[in-house]
Formats: sequence, C-alpha cells, structure tokens
Amino acid sequence: MSRHVPEVLARAGARPALALVVTALALGPGCYDPSVESTQSDSDGELSSAGSSGPAGTSTGDDDSATAGVETTSITTTTTTNPDPTLDSTTDPDPTTDPDPTTDPDPTGDPEPVCDPWPDPLPHPWIGATCGHDDDCTYEGGFCLLEEEGFPCGTCTQSCTQYCPDLDGAPETFCVDSTDLALAPPEGLCVSKCDPQKLGGDGCREGYDCVALERYMEPGVKAGVCIPEELAPEKASCLEELDMLGISYAPTTHELDHPEGHPELDCIIEDPVLLYSPVAGVDFKYHNNDSSSPALVSCELAKAIHRMAEVVYQTGGREFRHLGTYNCRVISGTNSLSMHGLGIAIDLEKFRVGDDTWYSLEDDWEIGVQNPMTPGGQWLKALADARYAMDIFNIILTPNYNAAHYNHFHVDLTPGGDYYD
Repeated sequence: MSRHVPEVLARAGARPALALVVTALALGPGCYDPSVESTQSDSDGELSSAGSSGPAGTSTGDDDSATAGVETTSITTTTTTNPDPTLDSTTDPDPTTDPDPTTDPDPTGDPEPVCDPWPDPLPHPWIGATCGHDDDCTYEGGFCLLEEEGFPCGTCTQSCTQYCPDLDGAPETFCVDSTDLALAPPEGLCVSKCDPQKLGGDGCREGYDCVALERYMEPGVKAGVCIPEELAPEKASCLEELDMLGISYAPTTHELDHPEGHPELDCIIEDPVLLYSPVAGVDFKYHNNDSSSPALVSCELAKAIHRMAEVVYQTGGREFRHLGTYNCRVISGTNSLSMHGLGIAIDLEKFRVGDDTWYSLEDDWEIGVQNPMTPGGQWLKALADARYAMDIFNIILTPNYNAAHYNHFHVDLTPGGDYYD
C-alpha cells in the first residue's frame, strides 16, 4: 500500500521544528507539495483493520497495523587610621563581622519545609490534608500522622478495617496497611487516593508520590494512593518525564490479560497511567460523554498525546474526542495483537477549534484528496501531516486507509513502525 507524504514533511534527515508545523497548520495544506509518493508496509506486507467504538477508555475498533512495528553575601571591611595597637595583624578587629566558617546555621543543609494548606475549595480538615497535631483533624476518628513520623507537613488519617469514608469535594480515600507507611504495629489507616483533577500533577500534595498499594486485609485489590516520597519506589524515567511536562496523571496497575480465544497473546501495559484532561491546554473526552474521564494508557502514549496536544493547541484546537485507548484484543481478521492491547494506541474522532467549531473525521475529512478544499478538511489533513512529520506516532491510519476508519484517526506507537495512510 502506498502513502502520500507532503515533500516539506517527508522523512529526510532531521524533523521540522514545531514552528514549521504550526505555520503549516495555520496556512493549510496548500503550503505542501503533494508530489512525493512512497511505499511503506509492515513485515507482512499489509495493514489490517475493522471495528467500532467501545466504552470510555477502551477501543473496540480493529484499526491498527497488523504488526508491532545562588544568593551571595558580601562583607564590607573598613580600615581605620588608628587601629588598636593591642591587635596584631592576624587579629580580626571585629570578630563578630564574619561568621565562624566551621558553623553551619542549618546543619541539615535542608530548607525549612513550607506547608501549603489543603487547596481551596477542598474541604478541610479531611483525610490527606495537612496537620501539625491530632487536634487539626477534627472529623470523627481523625488524627495526625506527624512530620517527625516521616509525613511532610503531616497528614490527617483515621483507623480502618478495610474501607474508608469519602467526603464530597475531597479526593477519595483508601484503607492501606500501616506497614506500607513504615509504621507499626500493623493496622489499617486511611489515606488519600491520587487525584490529579483536584491536586494536579500525579494527584498528590507536595512531598508525596502516587503509588499503587493493596487494600488492607484484601490482597490483590489496589489503588493509587499518596504516600511520602521517601517511602515511594523510584519512578520510571518515563514517569519522571510526565512530571517535568506538568502532565496530570496517576500511576496505576494493570493485570496481565489475554485476548478472547488467544491465551498465547499477552496484553501488558508498560508503565500504565491514568491520563487526565486537559493535556497541554487541550481538553479530551470519550466520544459523546459530557464529562471527562481519565484514559488508561502507557506512559509513552501519554507523552505522545501531550506532543500532539501541543500542536493542536497552537493551531487553535481546544478539545478532542476519542473512541478508546486500551482494549485487549487482536486485529480483526488476524491472530496479531492489537496495539490497543498494549495501551499504545488511541482512536481520535473529532476536534474543537476555537469556541464552537468542530471538525470530525466522518464529516470533514476529504477521502483521497491531497489538497482539501474545505476548512475542516484542510485542518485535519495538516494535523495528520504534522503528526507524521514530527514523528509523534509510528502508525497513522486515516479514513483513506479503509472503510473501517471512516470516522477516526487510528494512531499508535508500534515498535519499529513507520506508516501513514
């Protein structure tokens, strides 16, 4: 199968800078030369796909490729014409001027912690909020896990046997084993679940990390909860990148699964996360849902979605709708694992540009047209070209690919993949 790639975006040498792509999107595809055509296929010589949309965070569309492709202080000295004759040249005339170089005013070398309050409008006090003593946790059964016990700025908690109460407006809570918090004796303690929508970042207060822990007395049931950074395992480098990018996400767990009828195939998500809206200033929702729900994706796909959202935002886009991410299945008509089964694929249905203009693949993509004539067709084509030119995704399938893609872009991170149609 052939692909058509605009000459200015063709893969030759270094990728174009974002500024070039933004200019291209702003001007429309008329700035491209569609004369270059090349052929690319997977190791099996074809790409296979067919399917439909599924529940939020999943995809039932069989639409991916068939192969996994410093502050300084100055001290001013004053010289007098009549120095004290009792002082020799080795004596400091003002011994109080210079501090003793052997004395460290802060022997720990660490700055005093700044304890930000539980952000408004979250209810306070409540489980997970800051505290300095038990009296700060005034709800029934509340007490404080103190700074000196290893909890930065303290955190309110309460005992639990298996479940914890929730409070409207606050992050949900979860009962964990105290030994997972380096506390003894073993007992159940309530902690805050990670909530990126209320607290940003990975959903935890400053000094805490989101870590998946088992529920107290219920092995196998896990949730992402906020625990002191000192107790958290070292983050995968990809998750560190999400932090640096300011992406709202929560690390999560994913159990091994197999596509129906294919026990030999494994659905495994590497560094699974729940990705929260917005990303790079762009909102996202599932299909026709009115509210946002997090998408289950691999960390690498979260980074790719962020890169795509940067392009979308800089060209006027403010929202997109998707038809699913993770789904443990094979590609329709094959025995090959779909990239949705690895959490490295997403199906993109439509985009909102400005306040109320929507461009959808079903209504605005001009099938088989290299230089679209309509504003929607031009915007969508330029976006697809940019995603490929910037190497954001390895596989990009458009409505040009086959009838199963009439209403969405399928984009994924197939290892070694390089295909756009």
